Amino acid sequence: MTAGKMAPRAEVPPVRFDARLRTSIRAVSITGATLALCALAFAGLGAAVSVAAGAGLAAGNLWLLARIVTSLLPDDRPGAEAQSRAGWALLAVLKMFGLLALAWLLMRHGIVSPLPMLVGFGALPIGIAIGSLVSDRRPPPESDGG
Repeated sequence: MTAGKMAPRAEVPPVRFDARLRTSIRAVSITGATLALCALAFAGLGAAVSVAAGAGLAAGNLWLLARIVTSLLPDDRPGAEAQSRAGWALLAVLKMFGLLALAWLLMRHGIVSPLPMLVGFGALPIGIAIGSLVSDRRPPPESDGG
């Protein structure tokens, strides 16, 4: 096959998160930054770096999970019923393995301390709770399907 005869690629639409999800990701990031600043003020630079790393992993994990789910879930019911549960299970295991491997590598090489990094991971449930409390709860506008 020559370079000039390549098949056209389908454009992949950008993944759009709903307002609640964007608010939750933002709240996790803000909570993590707040926890890191508190760690800097009360425990020093090393603890603040560890808290920031934990919060960054938590926010990144939430963002990646949201991206995977919104990218892979079809919009229609027949497409959703055709999804493989085994594929979702494998994807969940791989994501969790990657998160644990990254956390282990950061601790193994002495970049972060375990307890302050655990405090940083606390930004995930706190941020999700704050995000769900302050986000817009109105149902999305319905389209005129005809």
